[in-house]
Amino acid sequence: MSKVAEKQLRRRSEIIEAVIPLIGSVPFEQLSVNEICSAAGISVGSFYHYFEKKSDLLVGLLGLIDEYLEEKVYPCLSEGSARDKLLSFSAYWAEYVNTHTLERSRLISSVEPSNTDLGGQKRSSVVFLEDIFRQGQEEGSIDTSLSPEELAELYLVALRAVTTDWSRNSGRYDIKKKMSVFIKIWLKGIEK
Repeated sequence: MSKVAEKQLRRRSEIIEAVIPLIGSVPFEQLSVNEICSAAGISVGSFYHYFEKKSDLLVGLLGLIDEYLEEKVYPCLSEGSARDKLLSFSAYWAEYVNTHTLERSRLISSVEPSNTDLGGQKRSSVVFLEDIFRQGQEEGSIDTSLSPEELAELYLVALRAVTTDWSRNSGRYDIKKKMSVFIKIWLKGIEK
């Protein structure tokens, strides 16, 4: 990645991080671009240099999650069965949700699902999960009636469901335990 691209990515991340605290007081849909720019300390022109539209902030937030997963999670999941990798992935996801602000979790829950990043490329987390499901099908442990792409999409729906429920309950329960139980039950439905 070029230094210019790295700088743009870093600046996008800073803008996204500046908006997250606002979400605790104002729903994202009600935030104006001017309020976002004020919180981030940038001009409206700068905002549109980094984001085509306001909703791109949400896609960018998913990109921050992908960065975390690439750095902290994928290296830990290089070995093992597909089932073990999926259980571990969900545990790491729950850990991410639990350790970041409730506002961030609410924002993640409100994001319209996107399998592509701001550049229009398939998100790394989607590709990673598709590979795990492909591995499981090749191992003979995962049903082949759905494609790895379909399974990855459904798995992400399951992760988002628990995240949404946890954030709507203001984090009143242990998301790691709930996620573990939910994903174990979900996996039983696709295992051979």
